[in-house]
Amino acid sequence: MGTNGRTWLALTLAMATLAGCSGGAGPEQDSDGDGDGVVDALDCAPGDGTRWRFLAGHVDADLDGLGAGAALQSCVGHQLPAGLSAQGGDCAPDDASRWREQSGLYPDQDNDGATGEGPVTACVGDTLVGYRLEAGPRDCDDTDARVSALALAWPDPDGDGVGSGEPVSHCAGGQPPAGHAAVDGDCAPDDRVRAHWLAYTHRDADRDGFTVPEEGRLCALDRLPEGYALRANGLDCDDANGAHWMERTVYVDTDGDGFGSGESQTQCTGQTVPPGYALAAEDCAPEDGTRWQWRSYAHRDADGDGDTVPQQGVMCSGAQLPRGYAEWPTGQDCDDRDARRMVSWSVFPDTDGDGVGAGARQTVCEGRSLPEGFSLADTDCDAVDFTRWQVLAYAHRDADGDGFTTPQEGSLCAGAALPAGHATQAQGHDCDDTDQSVHTNVLAWPDTDGDGVGEGEPVVRCTDGTRPTAPWSALGGDCAADDATRWRQVAYAHVDRDEDGYTRPEAGSVCAGDSLHEPYFAQATGNDCDDADAVRYRWAVLYPDADGDGVGTSPRTIPCLGAQTPSGFSLKGYDVDDSDASIQEDAEDALMVELILD
Repeated sequence: MGTNGRTWLALTLAMATLAGCSGGAGPEQDSDGDGDGVVDALDCAPGDGTRWRFLAGHVDADLDGLGAGAALQSCVGHQLPAGLSAQGGDCAPDDASRWREQSGLYPDQDNDGATGEGPVTACVGDTLVGYRLEAGPRDCDDTDARVSALALAWPDPDGDGVGSGEPVSHCAGGQPPAGHAAVDGDCAPDDRVRAHWLAYTHRDADRDGFTVPEEGRLCALDRLPEGYALRANGLDCDDANGAHWMERTVYVDTDGDGFGSGESQTQCTGQTVPPGYALAAEDCAPEDGTRWQWRSYAHRDADGDGDTVPQQGVMCSGAQLPRGYAEWPTGQDCDDRDARRMVSWSVFPDTDGDGVGAGARQTVCEGRSLPEGFSLADTDCDAVDFTRWQVLAYAHRDADGDGFTTPQEGSLCAGAALPAGHATQAQGHDCDDTDQSVHTNVLAWPDTDGDGVGEGEPVVRCTDGTRPTAPWSALGGDCAADDATRWRQVAYAHVDRDEDGYTRPEAGSVCAGDSLHEPYFAQATGNDCDDADAVRYRWAVLYPDADGDGVGTSPRTIPCLGAQTPSGFSLKGYDVDDSDASIQEDAEDALMVELILD
C-alpha cells in the first residue's frame, strides 16, 4: 500500500478507538515520530516532518496559479506544492498566459482589426490576445492578416478565367475556389475559346477584305474573329460573293471584244468585269468582235496593189486598220538612203522589253515590222523592269514573309499577279508584321522564379503560336513569385516548429510546391507539449523521489518532459517512506487491515 493506504489505516484505527475500544489514549497513540506537531495516528506522513495533513488541490500544469480538473487529495504541510493549486477552473491548463473566461469578445486571431463572429466567450489572461472588446469589420479568414473582406467568384467549368452563374463568396486576396473565376460574364460557359461579348460595327462575310456596315455582338475570347471588325474597310457592294466588292460603270459587250455600247449600267464587280460586259464604251461595231474602235487613216489602197495614195478618213476597225487602209503610205519611202527602212512608225519607248511602252510618243523610220524597243501602247507602269507593267490593287500585307497578313489597302505596279507579301484575301492576323518569328497573340504571366507558374496581371504577347516559356508562363497565381520551390497554397494540420520530430495540431495553409515543407505536416507525429523547445515534447506524471530509490510519493505533477526523467522524480508513486531508500512498501499494512475488518 502507498501513503494514502497508511493514512486510511491510521484513520480507521482512530475511529475504532473512538467507537468504544476500551481504555483511553495509549502512549503509542500520542506519539509524534516526525515532530511536526501532529500525532502519528492522525499524521498523513508520520515519517516526514514537512507533511502532516490532506489538502484538496487541482493540477496546475502550466504553473499559472490556477489548476484544472477534479480536486485531488494530497498529503502536504503548510501549503500545496508547485504544480497544485487550491483554486480550480483554469480554462487553458497547458497555457500559462491564459486562465480565465471572459464573455462579450470578438475573435481577431490574425490581429488585422477585422473580427469573426461574436460575441463569444473565450479563455484569456491579463490581455485579450486574439480577441477584441468591440466588433470590427467582418473577417472571412481570421488566420491570415492579409485578407479579411469577402469577394465573389463565379463557376468556371471551361477554365478560361471567366465565370458565370450563381457566385460564391471567398476571401479576397486568395485564389478563387477550384472551378471558379474572379471575373463574371462568360458568354460561353462550356467553351474555353469563347468568354466575352465583343461588339462589331462592320462585317466581311465573304472574306474578300472589304466590309459593309453591320452592328452586333458575338461571343469570343480576346479579339473579334475574321470577318468582323470595328472599322470600315471599303464598302463591299456584295458581301456574299468574295469575287465582287466594288461598283463599276459597265456597258453591254455583245460581241465579246472588250468594248461595250448602249446605255451605261452600274454593277458590283471585282478585279474584272463579268462576261458580256466591258468597262470601255463606244463599240463602233457591237455585233462584230473583230471591230470596235474608230481609227483614222491617211492613205488608201483601193485596188490592193500595195501602193497607197494620200486620203484621210476614219474606219471602224480592230487592233489594225483593215486591208486597203493605212496610217502610213505604201510606196512613199521615209528614208530613201537606207533600203531597210521605209515606214514611219508612231510608237512609245519599250525600255524593259515587256511589250508595253511608256513616255513620249515618237515617230521612227524603220522597216515594215514594229521596231525593236518600241510599242504601240503607252500604259507601262515601270519602264525599267520588264516583269512589271500593270497596276494591281491589294487589301492585305505580309511584310515579314511569315505567311500571316495584316489588313492594308493599296496598289502597286506588278506583272501578271501580285508579288509575294501582297494579297487580296486575309491569311490569319499577324500581330507583328515586322518580325517573321512571331505572328499570334497569347496571354502570359511574368514568371520571375522560373517555376512554371506566373504572378500578377497577364499580358498579351505576340509569339510564334507556342505556349509561353521562361521568363513567362501560361499559368498565373504564383503565391511566392521569387521562390521557384513554391507556387501554390497547400493546407496543413500539424506543425513542428522546434524541429524535434514531434508535431502539435495547427490548421492552416502555406505557400508550397509539390508537397508541404518543414515545419508543416498533414499527418501528426506524436503530440508535442512544448513546440518552442526541442528538448521537451511529452507529458509525464511524476512523483517526488526524495530518497532516490526509484519510487516516489505524492503529490504528483504532470510536467512537459524530454527523453529523460528529471533527477529527484519517479514515474512510480507508491513509496510509503520517501526518506528511507530501503523502504518502499509496508508489508504489514495489508495484514493489519485484514485484522481490523475481521
